[in-house]
Amino acid sequence: MHADKDKLKDDEILDRLFPVSQEPVNTDKAWDQLNSRLASDGLLPAQGRSPAKSLFPVWMRVAASIALLVVAGTLLFTNILNREIPDIFAVNTTTDNQTLVQFLHDGSVVYLAENTSLSYPERFDTKNRRVSLEGEAFFEVTGKEEQPFLIETRQATIQVLGTSFNLKSDGEEHFELYVEEGRVRVNPRQAGNRSMELEQGEMLVLTGGKFERSRPQGQDLTAWRMSRMHFKDESLENVLLVINRNFGARLQADPEVSQRRLTVTFYRNTIPTIVELIGMSMNLEVEEKADSIIQFRQRL
Repeated sequence: MHADKDKLKDDEILDRLFPVSQEPVNTDKAWDQLNSRLASDGLLPAQGRSPAKSLFPVWMRVAASIALLVVAGTLLFTNILNREIPDIFAVNTTTDNQTLVQFLHDGSVVYLAENTSLSYPERFDTKNRRVSLEGEAFFEVTGKEEQPFLIETRQATIQVLGTSFNLKSDGEEHFELYVEEGRVRVNPRQAGNRSMELEQGEMLVLTGGKFERSRPQGQDLTAWRMSRMHFKDESLENVLLVINRNFGARLQADPEVSQRRLTVTFYRNTIPTIVELIGMSMNLEVEEKADSIIQFRQRL
């Protein structure tokens, strides 16, 4: 990666980082209360008993054995100060089997797998939106035709306008790109590999120094991002946005509570369990409305 005002080497960026501590919200107490609540309501397995009705009748027969893990991931949030370039933030994930959901300033969402580093400016400039990735991540990019989204890796620069795709870049040779929606352009760094465009359903893999494209069938290559989603000090509005998008739910928050912050991990949960936890941990009232809308509001 060439170092100039717009591009920085990953090693150069990381060498200049210094940590900024952030205190996560402890929601263990909420989980204990939820566990007791589920047991008392008959939603946990008990020998010789039939499950009672759920808090929300529309979601009866909830899988009682699903548990919610609320933990704070081991994350390093850092900031670079440089007079010649914008402030650059780096997010490094180190906890196994946990996916950090990170929101960028333009509204794009990035799901970071374990042992992954993402570097990005505090605010994107007017010409493009440039980030740097080492590891694996799933991107949901907000479309802005006049401001292309660029991802720098060791092997290539990926340019997108508005799409969702999975990208893995480890070391010099390991590179995989799968396009779930939209279209992306890949500009390889190594001589002899020319630029190419990938469409929905296509995959690009680096093998023996050459990029090979294919169209895999019968594989869910992006489901990993939803198995253990971790939010760190994120607004309730953003948390609900991701849950609705991935689970097809209709969760809403009143304006006076939508910007409250939450640190939580959802581990293979159903919507009723997620709703229970959020309501209890944030001390919010929950109302089931028409058309399966669930509303969070200030407790009176």
